[in-house]
Amino acid sequence: MNPWLHLLWIPLFILIVIIYKTIRFQPINHPTMRKKHEIDEKHAILSLSEMIQLKTVSSDNPDLIDPVEFRKFKDYLVSRFPQVSKHSSVQEISTGILFKITGKSDLEPTVFMAHFDVVPASGTWNEDPFSGRISTTTVYGRGALDTKSSLNAIMEAIEHALHHGKVFKNDLYLAFSGDEETLGHGAPAIMNELRKMGVKPALVLDEGGAIVSKMFPGVQSKAAVVGIAEKGFLNIRLIAKSSGGHASTPPKDTPVTLLSKAVVKLNQSKIFKLKMTTPVRELFKALAPHSTSLPIKVLFANLWLFLPVVKLIAKLSGGEFLSMFKTTQAFTLASGSEAINVLPAVATIGINYRLRPDETSDQVIKNIRKVINNDLIEIEVLSKSEATKSSLIDESFDLIEKAIHQTWPDVLVAPYLMVATTDSRHYHEISDHVYKFSPMDVSKLDLKKIHGVDEDISIENIVNGVNFYLNLIEYL
Repeated sequence: MNPWLHLLWIPLFILIVIIYKTIRFQPINHPTMRKKHEIDEKHAILSLSEMIQLKTVSSDNPDLIDPVEFRKFKDYLVSRFPQVSKHSSVQEISTGILFKITGKSDLEPTVFMAHFDVVPASGTWNEDPFSGRISTTTVYGRGALDTKSSLNAIMEAIEHALHHGKVFKNDLYLAFSGDEETLGHGAPAIMNELRKMGVKPALVLDEGGAIVSKMFPGVQSKAAVVGIAEKGFLNIRLIAKSSGGHASTPPKDTPVTLLSKAVVKLNQSKIFKLKMTTPVRELFKALAPHSTSLPIKVLFANLWLFLPVVKLIAKLSGGEFLSMFKTTQAFTLASGSEAINVLPAVATIGINYRLRPDETSDQVIKNIRKVINNDLIEIEVLSKSEATKSSLIDESFDLIEKAIHQTWPDVLVAPYLMVATTDSRHYHEISDHVYKFSPMDVSKLDLKKIHGVDEDISIENIVNGVNFYLNLIEYL
């Protein structure tokens, strides 16, 4: 027999494997009955409204922070939730506050997190951004979505459970920071205190993903995406200097032209490679089987063969889909001369990088130097935080998934990679079970309101948020 005929079996074998894997690529359904608790809905709604009315606006400028409002907020938590206060030891740590409810054991403690600071209410709002107005459908004001709603849901759920005699199997910590929006010291200070106490959480839950629509091509159902890892960040400043002078006699290169050449080089470079990291793979694994598109199923059932095609689709799609695969680079700030007819003595360009897992800030800086290849340009690191490791998808994740299905029976649940940062990134140092999920069903319009104008949250989301935490703590 002609030996070349044997080669014909190779594509046939590959085709058989593709078909087999695609047929086996079926969704795993988790039929769960909705479980709704008889909570005091009016109390929960009013609590969030009153939290919003406290103007806990954080800022990098200490002069713009009102410590009285932050003091009022902490005092409000203690007075508004008497059962939590009665059963807790309370510590104020840095900008934050830590409640500890002692359980029967300290072997598998849980940490619920949120932050109570908010960004400034800039822009033109239709009404007072700190009114906390309650309508028949929403509660209005800065922090309604980000993230006093999560904090309120935690406190309302724990208060309700304790009122009805709940005793926790393990210690429960409620860790709330007051400077998350400015990447402050509250969360790391609380985490370090827990580490000193020898606390190794079996579950940490902070803000993060939510219930969203059209998360994946061809998937009709809504998906609750739960962050299991976060991208890191690196903020740098490129600096070029000269002796300045009058613009009428410019040299060939000025600080501005040097930086412009560097920006063009960086913008055109391909130093950031696309990689399928664990959180992204797990997202596809959870959602792709539910797609109604056969080509999508074929692609994602056979990533061993079609991963280059998926990466090409990511490049062509851009946006958040591409950002899940690679470190991103954004040029954000520029400065030069203050007068149009004067050459700048110093010019700068600010760049924000979002680091994908498995790529460090040191590697990125090394690559930047290589691409720029100009000793006249200084690279100044302003701030950085490495990408986190990926949390385990095991029994702890399953508890969150069960609570989601009991609260929203019709949604899918999927791990994913957070492209933004949260306070919980610090907790990966002491736990392999750090998850990021905000218990609310949000639209694209809702997402625009976060850090935007006319922020509000639906009454339905407020009630469901409390029910989610009650469903979760039943397992604790």
